Amino acid sequence: MAVSHSTIPMKLSIAAATALLVMALPFAASAQVDDGYSWGLTAGAAIPVSYLQDDHSTGVNAGITFAFGGVGSPFGLRVDGMLNRFGAKSGTEAGNARITAATANLVYSPFSGGSDRFYVTAGVGAYGIRPDVPGQGSKSDFGTNGGIGLWIPGVSGFIEARYHHFFRALPEKRPAVFIPITFGVLF
Repeated sequence: MAVSHSTIPMKLSIAAATALLVMALPFAASAQVDDGYSWGLTAGAAIPVSYLQDDHSTGVNAGITFAFGGVGSPFGLRVDGMLNRFGAKSGTEAGNARITAATANLVYSPFSGGSDRFYVTAGVGAYGIRPDVPGQGSKSDFGTNGGIGLWIPGVSGFIEARYHHFFRALPEKRPAVFIPITFGVLF
């Protein structure tokens, strides 16, 4: 059976994300003991990229996050639930689209303990899309994500941008790619 060129990057990104999460679990567990647990709310803009931007305009993003470690330690783990809504561009047959996701993410702060609160994050998750187009049903599949962020001291918050790649979401099994830029507050 021949493997198409489009499935090779997908399989490599899944393998890399899985390997990162598995290697980080012992670090995330020790970080949880040091920093504990927090939860938070997020909101911001969701920017469509690639095929998704052909028919949709910038939308909104909202979510909830559960964090284990991360602030003040090099490693942490976050579980995020989010809802993204994209408007349809005029002149297209597409309707509005709603993308939901639940992701598990490793958080790495290379400069932990200092005044610089920069971090990177990556993970995998389950994604679903519901287009507002008659005759076109909802679809779900897995996806990967990665991004950068900055912890904001004083408000127990963060601002981040993450690249999400939702496999086989659009017609003709094309991916839905989007970048939420969000502000979050941890409690």
